[in-house]
Amino acid sequence: MNTSLPSNRGQLRPGEPVRDASLLILLAATRVMVRSSGVLHVESPHFRWKLLLQRGGIVLMEEEEQAIATLNNKLRNYGIRAASDRLTMEQHPTKMVSLSLVLQLYKRCPEETKQSVRDIIMDDLLALFLEDKYTFLWQPYPNIPADLPVWQFNTLEAEINKEIKRWQEFEYVRHPYQKVQLLDAGGLLARVGNDNFPLFAKVTTGQHRITEIASQFKQPILRTAVLLDKLATNRIVEILPLKRLTSSAIEQAKGGEAAAAEPQATGPRVFVVDDSPVLLRQFRDLLTSWGYQVRLTENALDATQQMLAFNPAVVFLDINMPGLNGFELIKQIRRQPSLANTPLVLVTAENNVANNVRAKWANCKFIGKPRSPEDAENFRTQLRDVLREVAPLPTDILI
Repeated sequence: MNTSLPSNRGQLRPGEPVRDASLLILLAATRVMVRSSGVLHVESPHFRWKLLLQRGGIVLMEEEEQAIATLNNKLRNYGIRAASDRLTMEQHPTKMVSLSLVLQLYKRCPEETKQSVRDIIMDDLLALFLEDKYTFLWQPYPNIPADLPVWQFNTLEAEINKEIKRWQEFEYVRHPYQKVQLLDAGGLLARVGNDNFPLFAKVTTGQHRITEIASQFKQPILRTAVLLDKLATNRIVEILPLKRLTSSAIEQAKGGEAAAAEPQATGPRVFVVDDSPVLLRQFRDLLTSWGYQVRLTENALDATQQMLAFNPAVVFLDINMPGLNGFELIKQIRRQPSLANTPLVLVTAENNVANNVRAKWANCKFIGKPRSPEDAENFRTQLRDVLREVAPLPTDILI
């Protein structure tokens, strides 16, 4: 394990990853890098973040594949609707996926945007500090917009360190990104009362993070964590363990041994948007076995930005999703010049005439989700036929 920064005079070499570092080493590197301008890529066993650093502090911080959804969640607390619906989503040269939106938002609603960005930084730093091993990489970028607010890193670090002590006292809650599963609805009803029960039951289905639950109730994360830890102690809810990352993006970017050892699919790229983790896994397993490159997401709000980076040959999307339904997502996708002609396929359990008509109106193909094991083979056949038409493999033979 590394115990010091791998460079001359304590400077982190641009593009050189530091692997298996402790939090102390990461913080030491960050204190050095905030004197410059650029992006610090950080990867823990469970999550990936980007920190935009400048003038002694953090300008913006975002978690991979959650940036737009998180920004929109915070903005809603200040009465601002989904940013990506009204603003132009562009890929900024820094590769920070939410930066172009934040720049536009500062012009429209500066105070609300400033507070939302700070809330995100504090949430992400808390999550980062509660991990225990990191790989990180520094990429200088001198042309960061100078008019954006900067939060001094030493001040943020001191605030987070105070809160960390409280989190270490919990018996079941370990991390703000853990999800929560309701076990005893009756016990929860007795605990939170009739007024709060519907919302609390809705966000304890195993799909929402503690940070999201806190945002729903417009209360500090620590207060939410205290309540959830008590509910877990009484076996009313279960705090689910974090899922480990299956691969290292930093190692892959550097051509690391782990990336080289894993064979990579070479077929067309397929992007799938659905709020069902089960269906996403089935899509991934089936399409990768056929030879396709597959990218999945549960977050419809963040999906368009991911598509811009992935450049898929075809996109499969659900209709009924939280935050942004399939038809709203189609409008968002079609506004992007590079995605305007990408084939879109609606995949839904609601295989009815109305949805078929709407799909044709939106110039999309349509596949009904299987309702029973008996439907699975028919679904597989439909999927195979659609892919042969819009994104065939080089051999045009699917196994």
